[in-house]
Amino acid sequence: MNFIDFIIGVLLMNSMPHLIFGLTKSHFLGLFGYSSKGNISYAILQFIICIVLLFINYDLNEILKNYFLLGSFTVLILYFILGKFMVKFYKKQKPENK
Repeated sequence: MNFIDFIIGVLLMNSMPHLIFGLTKSHFLGLFGYSSKGNISYAILQFIICIVLLFINYDLNEILKNYFLLGSFTVLILYFILGKFMVKFYKKQKPENK
């Protein structure tokens, strides 16, 4: 493990909260400001840089053997694909009155 691995992990994990804050339209400061589109764009940018650094430093066989990394990518990719749907679905849910 080296410093580039640390950067890859930071970019991968930091892209998730920016994606979530962007999808929920929460005000959260990112590279492109407080807007939801800015946060989603920042999440995508971080994800792309993470992928590029990963493929520069490792070949595909090494990446496929790292299950911790694959699990992290899987969760983030599922958020990219299903995040907007999940936010809309759960906003429609009415909490039960107790």
